[in-house]
Amino acid sequence: MLGNFASLASLRVGLAALTFALFWFLSHRLSTAQLGGFSLLMNAFFMVQTVPLLGMGLPLIRRIAARPQVAARESSNSFFFSLPVAVLIGGALALTGIWYADGALRWPFALLGLSMLPSSWTVVAECVLVGREKMRGIAYVNLLEALGRLIGGIVAVSLGSGLTGLFAVFLCLRVCAALLYLCNPLLPVPSWRLVHGRVMLRYRRQLATYLSIEVVSSVHARIDIILLSWLLSLREVGIYAAATRLSDAAVMVPTMAAIVLLPTQSRLFESDRAAFVRLFERAVRWYLIAGFAAALAVVALAPFIVHLIYAPNLAQAASILQILILGASLMVVDQMLSTTQIAAKAQRADLHAMCSGLATLLVLLCVFSHFFGLAGAPMAPPAALLVRVLVRLYWAQKQFATRILGVALRVLAAAAVAIAVCFSRIAENMAVRLLLACACYAAALWATGSVRMADWQMLRDWLQRRPRHSAA
Repeated sequence: MLGNFASLASLRVGLAALTFALFWFLSHRLSTAQLGGFSLLMNAFFMVQTVPLLGMGLPLIRRIAARPQVAARESSNSFFFSLPVAVLIGGALALTGIWYADGALRWPFALLGLSMLPSSWTVVAECVLVGREKMRGIAYVNLLEALGRLIGGIVAVSLGSGLTGLFAVFLCLRVCAALLYLCNPLLPVPSWRLVHGRVMLRYRRQLATYLSIEVVSSVHARIDIILLSWLLSLREVGIYAAATRLSDAAVMVPTMAAIVLLPTQSRLFESDRAAFVRLFERAVRWYLIAGFAAALAVVALAPFIVHLIYAPNLAQAASILQILILGASLMVVDQMLSTTQIAAKAQRADLHAMCSGLATLLVLLCVFSHFFGLAGAPMAPPAALLVRVLVRLYWAQKQFATRILGVALRVLAAAAVAIAVCFSRIAENMAVRLLLACACYAAALWATGSVRMADWQMLRDWLQRRPRHSAA
């Protein structure tokens, strides 16, 4: 288990670093409009990579984990189930490029469509490896592919091939990833002879719920830039994407914290429901408190961070990052609640929460972008995530007979006070505003009862025990 966790952690950190490195290079070599086009294509690329299985990846993982001997039959049926879906999605992407994209994006869209063909096998192969608890093989292939995208992208753009050359590199690397998985001795080669009508019928019966979760999850994660490419100019999309790259990097840390908590959470859910509820309430409260405190610091440092990393033409990304980072405070709580719903076999409640968030995101993106332009667009994702978290908390309160919703609302009220101070013009110096915001945050947490004397006592006891424990 620790080996799988280490592989997952290295995969997430490595992919984030390599993807950001490519974006950083392109931000210094492409125009802002070209960067917006790249961001549109990249979001479409990542959004559709797992779609060919139509959400059936989780059932596939469960079956192979429970019965490893059926891996050959299940993987063959899954591949021939996903292949026609990949062809349809790839064709739709190519036609989108031909009919709707401007000239510079037509060939990249076509290449993106072709990349769906090898993805119909890679998504099945990765599910089989997860089911067999062989995360290291997935980590190696994905990191090699990301490294190849970075090196090949630098070469293609430096040679003047632009986005067409860049996505030709992406297509070649998708093919290489599929070939690496075919050569993996742990993976059976798909065979048409193993395809069985009974298995395909089972897929059809399970399709509705899992497909809905897969589609809503993929769309919610990537739709903002795709939708904004229709509502705003590609130049504005490039600026927005520069901010999202930084906010995505910030989300990685709390996401890993949620993964660390997951084994304890799952064990307590099955063995001691009362202890689980206590851990659950404490984790939600402190993740929110610490998350918003960190977000306040990023709000203050955003202009410096953007100036340090990006070219001057992306300076406007700082004001967007200041708003988007507020959503990072909610992400870890959202993921923890989602895993809780899955552990409780409440997939429909999970789907309801995601649909609520997605509907809010689509409406607010259109409204804020229409009335406020680029300045309004970043307000939609944190607001949509807040709606999703509140829906999940309402479910948890009813499911576990806890007061978790009230606990979270008190922390959110304290955070709202601090955010209002941080964004106000009460002082011209941002450092002074940050200090005032932190002081107001601490006072509001105390006033709302979000932080109690018992918490300080617990912290003091832990600090007093720590030296003796280390010495022992």
